[in-house]
Amino acid sequence: MDIQGFKKFAEQRKLKEETIKASIQHLQDFAAFLQKNGKDIDNASHQDFYDYSAHLISIGQNTFDNYLSILRYGFFKRINELYIAAMEVIDGSEVIENLSRRLVEEFGEDFRNEIFAGIEMPPLGIHPKEKPKYTKQLITRLEQKFDSERCIKFLGQGLRDRYEASRKPDREKFLKSKNIDEFLANKHREFVAELEKHYTEQRPFFTQEITKEVIELIKNDPYIESGVRAGDKIIVKKIPHMAKEYLKATDESKKRYYYCHCPWVKHAFLESDKPISPVFCNCSAGFYKAYWEIVLDQPVQVNVLKSLLKGDLICQFGVNLPED
Repeated sequence: MDIQGFKKFAEQRKLKEETIKASIQHLQDFAAFLQKNGKDIDNASHQDFYDYSAHLISIGQNTFDNYLSILRYGFFKRINELYIAAMEVIDGSEVIENLSRRLVEEFGEDFRNEIFAGIEMPPLGIHPKEKPKYTKQLITRLEQKFDSERCIKFLGQGLRDRYEASRKPDREKFLKSKNIDEFLANKHREFVAELEKHYTEQRPFFTQEITKEVIELIKNDPYIESGVRAGDKIIVKKIPHMAKEYLKATDESKKRYYYCHCPWVKHAFLESDKPISPVFCNCSAGFYKAYWEIVLDQPVQVNVLKSLLKGDLICQFGVNLPED
């Protein structure tokens, strides 16, 4: 394990001294765990990570900072399997907690407890295969209490955090644009350039490898992530979560699995084409709602047009632009 190299890497990113020390201790603990099985952190696999994560859960050390330390080391040493596994844990980890909190805020503690009866909060760091069972149980119960319209309204507010700080620069770009169409065109060019940089540097984009084929897919489809205006709507669809594998897959179930971004649904597609109620995809509509409300600085409504849980092979959304 390259402790000195990691320390220099962390210092260059202006991490606090106490954060660096804690991170090094986290990594040494991980290395010691692997060593017992004759393995090394610099060659750690996806399974090695989740074996260690199960250990952390068992001893109550499955903290966000612990996983963040491993993610940073994976990024520093270009250990993509390790980096991606840690990212899988962190990305979307707030969803079930936010669901619980919002149920209390909007409907009260008793209602929240009724929905969660017999269901413990999922621990941080559980294997992705374990996550969909929580979603299925909770959304099934929610649908039993609410009609479809009310479920859509509740979930359409989104269960992800809003990420205000990272999205505010796009608000400034929008204000400098001549109109919404120019903003969208620039957004698409910047996204392609970002993916090209990841390809050149051979670094994953979030949790996926970027290839020439993936870049061509995005170049030729401005609807992906950026969106295209159609009258008073912006039509946008997600980039496949594992685009390289999605492009090669021929089996529809596998294509849905490779496309899906939601860690609380994804693995269920390996067992069923429609494993969870499609109403849950309104949470993804809420993700775009939060983004466009920050960019436009006013409320917007976002509708699910197509979704994997409906049986489609893509997820597509319509952002309703305000009249002004």
